[in-house]
Formats: sequence, structure tokens, C-alpha cells
Amino acid sequence: MHQVISLKYRPQNFDEITGQNHVVLSLKGAIKRNRVGHAYLFAGPRGVGKTTTARILAKSLNCVEGPTIHPCQQCQSCIEITRSRSIDVIEIDGASNRGIDEIRNLRESVRYSPIHSRYKIYIIDEVHMLTQEAFNALLKTLEEPPPNVIFIFATTNPTKVPQTILSRCERFTFKRLSVAEIKNRLNEISQKEGINITEKALHYIAVRADGSIRDGESILEQLTSFTEDEITAEDVFKLIGFLGTDFYFELLSKISENELGKVLTVLNKGIEDGADPIEIYQGFTNYLRTLLLVKTGLADKFLDLTDEEIGRLRNFPVDIDRLITMIEISLRNEDIIRRSLNTRIGLELLLSQLTLLRPGSTDNKKRFEEEQSLKSHLFRAFQKKSPKLAGIISNAKIDRNGDIVDIMVENDFSLEQLQKSQSHLKSLLKDITGKDCQLNIHLAESHKNENELMNKIKVLFDGEEIR
Repeated sequence: MHQVISLKYRPQNFDEITGQNHVVLSLKGAIKRNRVGHAYLFAGPRGVGKTTTARILAKSLNCVEGPTIHPCQQCQSCIEITRSRSIDVIEIDGASNRGIDEIRNLRESVRYSPIHSRYKIYIIDEVHMLTQEAFNALLKTLEEPPPNVIFIFATTNPTKVPQTILSRCERFTFKRLSVAEIKNRLNEISQKEGINITEKALHYIAVRADGSIRDGESILEQLTSFTEDEITAEDVFKLIGFLGTDFYFELLSKISENELGKVLTVLNKGIEDGADPIEIYQGFTNYLRTLLLVKTGLADKFLDLTDEEIGRLRNFPVDIDRLITMIEISLRNEDIIRRSLNTRIGLELLLSQLTLLRPGSTDNKKRFEEEQSLKSHLFRAFQKKSPKLAGIISNAKIDRNGDIVDIMVENDFSLEQLQKSQSHLKSLLKDITGKDCQLNIHLAESHKNENELMNKIKVLFDGEEIR
């Protein structure tokens, strides 16, 4: 029976764990010195080895030759843990067993000694998903645990774990794996499996894995079914709709040449090749960030790029001021792109703005800073006297063009509240700007369009307009 790569090559001892040396050294030291704690918290992104490390720790502690940093893999305990069948090593999914009843059952079972192992070990995955009541029920057991019971909690979101629980655990933070670490691991697997794959394809799989070794192994598994011959970078792009740095470099080149037609041609070709507009936005923004880091002289080892790609960016003709402005404009457009019914149009709008931004121009940047300063002043003015109005201001969009100030809000309630305070707003604007300003308060275009659509539907069915 076929076994998927991520399971077949799952690490079975500490020496096989990739990229978490700081965790491995600490756990090995605790086992050697017989200073194993009663509760551990493994925190970090998905697919970096948290649950795998928990199993290896359980295996090391319960091995017939243990506690040992080199479990034998042959005894009954090692074999059962490897196959997830151990009676004394209980794995619990915190997402689907999150209630107080499940934790009460756990508290009852804790009282009983392990059947044929040294320790009874509870591995609770995604522990942050437990309810507050469940955490409260677990707390007493963590305060006074039986001597032969060990808890290992794994989570991708440690901020949601109560401090009362965190304070009773030894915490280990698992890091995202680098592109080089994932690439080396995938290369080892490819050689063992006899997979013919190019160096560039391995690089792009590692980049697409985004720090997760499990994601990288899953992509490699897909590619082995996708092609019978050598796996190339083009295969990676076709299968997962991923665009390499060549695409972003070409896009950036056309933008710097102010060739709007060519920019949109490159973009739409990428979308037609299967890339999602949101992913293109994220990839392009990250590419701008990488270019900024290269221009500021960051060491090459911190960049997930090949030497050829770094050299190409280092020679790219763009000044840092314009680059920072482009990044600011891109980030300001994120919400527009994500909320748009047609993300493709939102992305085209962003790239059009960047293309029409002339080299050396900082008008957009200065205008944005002025508007943010104005918004900040208004927010502080309302914060103590009227938190409600301060909240409305913080969510509003403010545009200033000379002596004309436009405040755009997202709903009718906010519009009504600001209109009631119009005279006070004008007075504040005069104090801030030193001028009498013309103030316009109205709904944002997105809300207007929504109301117009609802009116059309209402008239169509009921013959009445929404007021």
C-alpha cells in the first residue's frame, strides 16, 4: 500500500528533525540530566514539527532502554507510538475535543498509572481551541500532576492560551524553516525516492512551502503524480498556480518603464496561467519588500533568493524613496483588493497607480502623511469627550484637497452622527489647519453602490425604495 511522503519520511528520532536545533538540544539535555518537566508547550507555525517532536519525546521517555535520547525503535513502546496505537501515549485533537466534558474525562484517566510504560503522556494538538471552562478544568491537574504523567501541548496560536496555563509549562517556540532547510530536506527525499527534479524546481517548492516542511513534502508528492519525466520549475508553476521571481521581475520592470499596457499584459498572462490575484498581490508586495532589503544592503543569507536573483535586484534601477512610496501605496490598497467583488480589477488599479507614479515623486506619500496626521488629530480631539465619534473617525476615510475636507464613512449611522457634530468638526479643522475648511461628510462609494443595488431589487419586487 502506498504511503505518502510526509508520513513515510516523518522523523523518528531527534537527529532527523529539521531546522529546530534549539528545541532538540534543550530536550536532549533535559533527558540526559533527568530533568524532564511535567508540562510542555510547543508553539509555532503549521507543519514545522511540533507534533512529531512530541511523539519523539514520548518515545524517548517510554523506550525500554530509556529514558534515552536515542530510542531503540524496536521495543513494544516505540513501535506502538510510531503507529499511533500506544495506550499510554494519548493524542487528543483540541479542535474537536474542546469542551469541559472531554477534559473531565481526561482528569479521571490521569489518576490511573500507565499500563506498560514508564509515563502516561498526553499530547493535545491545537490546545488553544479548548474552551475557557476546559482550560479551568485542566488547570488543577497541571498544578498538582501525578508523578508519572506528562502533558505536551501543541499550538499555532499561543496568544489564545491562558497565562495560568502558560505559566505552568516549559515553552518551546518552533521557527519557520528557511528555504535552504526545506530545499535540502526535499532533495534528500527525492534522492531516496528516485525522483528526477531540477534544482530550480526544488527552490520554488521550498519558497511556496512558506516555512512548512509538511507543505513542501505535500507539493513534492503532487508533482510526482503530475509528471513522469523530470520535474521542472514550469511544472511547479502549472500545478499550484505559483509564479516565480521572473514574473515579478518582469512586472516590476514594466512598471519602472511606465508601460501601463505591458504591465497589464504581464499581469493578465499570470492570471491566465492559473495564479490567483490575491496571491499575485501578496507575491508582488513581498517582492517589493525584498528589493528594498537588497537595496539597503541586507546580508544575502537572510534573503530567500538565488545568487542570480539577488544580483539582478541589486542592479535594478530604482531609488529607495520611490520604492518606499510603492510599498506604501500597495499596502493601502490591500483592503480594496481583498474586499472587491472582482479582485482582478482591484489589482489592475493598484498596478496602474504604481506605473503612473513618476520617479522621484513624493506627492502621494506627502498627501497620505498629511491626511493621516489630520485623522489622528481629530481622533484625539474626540477620544475623551466622545469615544463613539472617535471610533467613527478612526474607521472613516479622510481626503483633503486644499481647503476642502471630505470625510467618507461606511454606514448611515456614522453619517448621521458626524452630521450632528458638523459645526464642532469645522471648528476643530480650523484649529488644526489654521483655515476655514469646507467640510463634506458622505457615504463611501462602496456603501452607496450597495444601497443603489438594494433599491433596484426592492423596486423590482415591491415597488418601493429603501430610505
